[in-house]
Amino acid sequence: MSVFVKTCTGFVLHSFRLLRVGAMPSSTSLSDSPRDRQPSSSGGSFAAGEVDCRAQRPPYLRVIVALPLLVTLLIAGCGQRSSKKVQLQMKFQPDRELVYEQTNEQKISMGDSSGVSSLSKSKGEMTQKVVEILSEGGAKIDEASTWSWSEKDTNNTIKVVSRTEKLVYQMAADGKISALELPSDDKESQWKEYAQSNLEQSQPTFPDEPVGKGYVWMQTVKVFMPSGEKLDASTTYKVTDFVDVDGHKCVVIDYKGNLILPFDVMESDTLTRKGVDRVDVTGTLMFDYEHGYVFSQQEKDRIAAERSKVLTNQATHYTAYIENEIYFHLKSAK
Repeated sequence: MSVFVKTCTGFVLHSFRLLRVGAMPSSTSLSDSPRDRQPSSSGGSFAAGEVDCRAQRPPYLRVIVALPLLVTLLIAGCGQRSSKKVQLQMKFQPDRELVYEQTNEQKISMGDSSGVSSLSKSKGEMTQKVVEILSEGGAKIDEASTWSWSEKDTNNTIKVVSRTEKLVYQMAADGKISALELPSDDKESQWKEYAQSNLEQSQPTFPDEPVGKGYVWMQTVKVFMPSGEKLDASTTYKVTDFVDVDGHKCVVIDYKGNLILPFDVMESDTLTRKGVDRVDVTGTLMFDYEHGYVFSQQEKDRIAAERSKVLTNQATHYTAYIENEIYFHLKSAK
């Protein structure tokens, strides 16, 4: 869900309103009830010689008496709100199709240059269709993602370019992805291991217990570099809120982490390439816990693309920096 897979503050104001109106009116006492009033021989509410202490009680004392009850109610209310917990899990339905709209703003710079060598905006749609229900609540997903953007051709004429990427994978009820398939005739199929690693690191695997506001979990994946070195790619997730958006009951999850994506040596007759993408990510995803799918996601990432190539026996090393701001939002579900 990487880039696929991506605020109940009123309680504080409500508490202040309670503090403002919670005190009892000055004509009322906690102990002032009809049963406490006993007729006196003089026809009044008290016998001769009695002193009506309630009548002499200053208004601020009534407020003080009321405050312990108010505090108790507020504490109880806080406990009720913070105790909400939900189970995060995918809920697949046969032939269900989700369509998302997606946008991306991208900046590319080379080496240590502070200037931007490329700036682009793209938009498109992504469709996820359940093609098979698997055991234990999992499913096989057919995904197609289309992006469109403008670029100049050799004649400096601006044209719109589109690209569609397709893949098939299995997803467990906890969100874990496996069994990635790329089109066999796709020239990009050599990137299968890279794509699988990307999905494993960027797609959250949900906890096996209900989560509430403030719940934190960390996901770490071991990455084996071509040099034999083992590195940790980790992302921390935190539940920050529960919200209702357009009829979708969502849990809000903030996340921050890093991805490490090496790719094997690729060779042609005259060129050999290898490298690693080191990605820092921060983002927020809203998960519809009633229907069991992602409602929206926004993410910022910065990629340090380290490259090494050998062309006609001459080695070149360089690093490109890529910044993305990606927005991903449910358009329809059927």
